[in-house]
Formats: sequence, C-alpha cells, structure tokens
Amino acid sequence: MDPINKTIRAYDKIAERYCKRTKEEGDRDFQKEMLLKTLSHLPDDPRVIDLGCGDGRDTEYMRKKGVDVVGIDLSKSMISLARSKYPRCTFIHSDMRETVFPEDTFHAAWANASLINLPKSELSHVEKEVYRILEPEGIFAFSFKEGEGEGFETSVIEEHERYCSYYTLEEIRKKMNLFDIFHSEESPNKIFGEKFIYCWGRARGR
Repeated sequence: MDPINKTIRAYDKIAERYCKRTKEEGDRDFQKEMLLKTLSHLPDDPRVIDLGCGDGRDTEYMRKKGVDVVGIDLSKSMISLARSKYPRCTFIHSDMRETVFPEDTFHAAWANASLINLPKSELSHVEKEVYRILEPEGIFAFSFKEGEGEGFETSVIEEHERYCSYYTLEEIRKKMNLFDIFHSEESPNKIFGEKFIYCWGRARGR
C-alpha cells in the first residue's frame, strides 16, 4: 500500500485519541511560541494556510490572533474533528502536495509535525506547491523530527503503523530548493521521545 494512504488510514482510525494525547502531553507552550514567531514575520492581516492541520488547534489559535487562516488535512476524520471543535474556522479536506488554491494566495504556510509523515521523495512536491500558493517572499514555517532514515513505525501513542521521515538540519537545507532557511529552533524537550526542529524559510525571488 502507498505509504501516505496507509498513514492516512491510520489517522482516520485514531484521530480523536491521537489529538487528545498530543494536546495533553505535547509541548503546547513551545508550539504556541513557534506560531507567534511565525506571525511576527508576516504583514498586518496575514493570510495563512495550516498544512496537515489535524484537529485544528493551530488554525484556531491563529484565527484568534486575527489571521485569515484555512486548515487542510488529508485525513477525513481529522477534518471532521476540527470542524466540530472549531466551527468558526475554515477546514478543507485536501492534499498539501496539490491544493485547490490559486497562485499568490497566502503570506505563509505553517506545517506543524505534518511533513514527518511524508516519504522524503514527496518533500519536493510539497515545497513546489507551497511556493506556488505563497505570495512572493512568503514564509514557509515547518517542523520535522531530528534524525536519519524513513519508514513505517508503530507510534508510542497508538498501535497503528504510520510512515515517518527523519531529517538533520543540514539535510533539510540541501533539500529546500525554493526557500532560503533563515532561522531554526530545536524543541527544548523531547516530545514522545523525539526531538523536533522548527524552521522558517523565505521564498526565493521568481
């Protein structure tokens, strides 16, 4: 089975349990800090897309900060959960590798722990799509698990297998062809045994 399809099927089964535990045991304060740092690079009244929005907690946080934001996720269960929890937000069932949005729609894209479930061969497709839908010099903010390798693994949270990719910061810099990474920060604590790195990239001139 395709790694992404298998992973999405897993999330469809565990969506509510997964989101509950990550919210309770994840480093939410640090994630909010990273969101605020992202917003600090944007103009007034920014437009942002939340890639792999999960249950929509980041989408809602940005909405409350006055951001014109839309959340997308490939898991129908995640989108259903997000819509029920945050009815004032906009959520769309969509693939981050190919969205419905026209060019130059957003000032920024936010991908919090969502690129980690993509095979490394798919990262360039996401980068190209993000570049397309961002305005010139738009910001791509994302996080990834620090390490090496990729493949299916059973989560410490749930029993279902999901695909996971690990990167070093140097590897990410080499793989990004359309964005210049201008800042990065490591999570101060491990989240479910994993170290995360957050990066901010600015779209190169067209």
